Amino acid sequence: MAIYAFYKRRRNYMQLISNANRDRYLRLMAISLIEILGTIPLGTYIIVFNAKLGVVPWKGWAAMHRHFSEVLQIPGFIWRNDPLASLGLELFRWELVACAFIFFALFGFAGDAREHYYRLYESLARRIGKSTSTPHGAPLACVVPLLCPYPFGLTSFIFPPVLHLL
Repeated sequence: MAIYAFYKRRRNYMQLISNANRDRYLRLMAISLIEILGTIPLGTYIIVFNAKLGVVPWKGWAAMHRHFSEVLQIPGFIWRNDPLASLGLELFRWELVACAFIFFALFGFAGDAREHYYRLYESLARRIGKSTSTPHGAPLACVVPLLCPYPFGLTSFIFPPVLHLL
């Protein structure tokens, strides 16, 4: 029922917004869905695991903050022998990397971002004196002659003949 209501509201909202905003909206909805699908199962697991350990009586804020300035250094061979500690540490370490890749996949390949990347590329190329455009009607420049798909005759005036190993 809630999904149907969401779908109905989304359809009404999509009629109001433009195409550029629609893409942003869909990316935000995708990252929200990924966040929900990742947070709820993990949070449920942590709550159930902690509940199985039992409830510790509350001793107050002083007891809670007693060891805040203490930093424990535990060698890797010790914490890797405990499967739960190893799982918790490695999951925390790699979930940040996964979140960064997901965020970049959703927002880093968007049209707006690609436009900014191209502007940065043009700006940097201009500062070092390189041109970012090709002559009218010319094929795209081939940077490495060994990987250039053109036959010898077409590349012979662009690259030195010594590098023609195709």
